[in-house]
Amino acid sequence: MIGPIFLRGELIEKFREHLLNVSYHQVIHQGISCVDNEMKKVSTDDVNEIINQFVHARFPIVCSAGSKSSIPFWDYHLALQYDEDKRTAIICELLVREPNQDHCRKALLMAYYLLVNPKMGVERIQAPMNLSNLADCKEFEAICMEFVPRQNTTYLS
Repeated sequence: MIGPIFLRGELIEKFREHLLNVSYHQVIHQGISCVDNEMKKVSTDDVNEIINQFVHARFPIVCSAGSKSSIPFWDYHLALQYDEDKRTAIICELLVREPNQDHCRKALLMAYYLLVNPKMGVERIQAPMNLSNLADCKEFEAICMEFVPRQNTTYLS
């Protein structure tokens, strides 16, 4: 069953192996939007840097394909950090496979519904990019989106 899980323990090494063998778009890297990056396999050093970002993130969310699948991880993964007040989760890493826009949308929805709720205590998600085009998507109707142009940042709450 496909679903979000937090990257911890023995999954870290499996995720590292997966990233070495599967091409992804790095849409956000170290909190910076890289939307024009092409999908590619990355070097061992780059994978280690990505893994480090996920391991040190407060919310390292990977999309698991489930134990019965031959593919251990699915098409989108995010790592998020808290802001100082621990009310906003800031996306610091976003990896997606093709189709890029569709999987970005799914990744954002996954993070939003996993984190923005009373149990997790997150009030909003901050993305370092303009996501205004998602406001018209049916899946985002219940989500308030605010784009701040001078910061090139979108808040989802």
